[in-house]
Amino acid sequence: MQTTSELLFVGLLTSTIALVACQAPSTKSTPAAPAPLSSASAPVLQSITMRMNVPAGNGIVVSVVPDFHFIAPNGNAIVLRRELVDTNGAIAQTQIASETINIPAEAQKKGAVLSGGWRCGVAQYYVTLRAYIMDSDGNRSNAIEYTIHCNGG
Repeated sequence: MQTTSELLFVGLLTSTIALVACQAPSTKSTPAAPAPLSSASAPVLQSITMRMNVPAGNGIVVSVVPDFHFIAPNGNAIVLRRELVDTNGAIAQTQIASETINIPAEAQKKGAVLSGGWRCGVAQYYVTLRAYIMDSDGNRSNAIEYTIHCNGG
């Protein structure tokens, strides 16, 4: 779904990269076709939404932060994995970070949100990522792809 691009700041919370301007096509991703789950107790990645104008606590306002909405029936989700799907920029898979999930088991069972982000730099490009969640039993959730447009890319 393509909508008017808006200037955004998206920070990768688990990275050491500085926050920079980005553009994103929408504030909610469209889920990819469901992948087969490892088991009936595998986590479910429900959606990815974007928050805008989020204070980072250090005086910087982050324009957009992706929120990964998920349920882990056993409360044992341990990592959000991100994979590079496509880009027209100088981005490599080695630059894409996974994120440890430190959300209490009871919250995961009811439905939880893990916040992430992305730093664009000064280049004009887009990056499409695939996100999924793994639990401590080795189960993998469905995957959702989302695209971030940086500096009009």
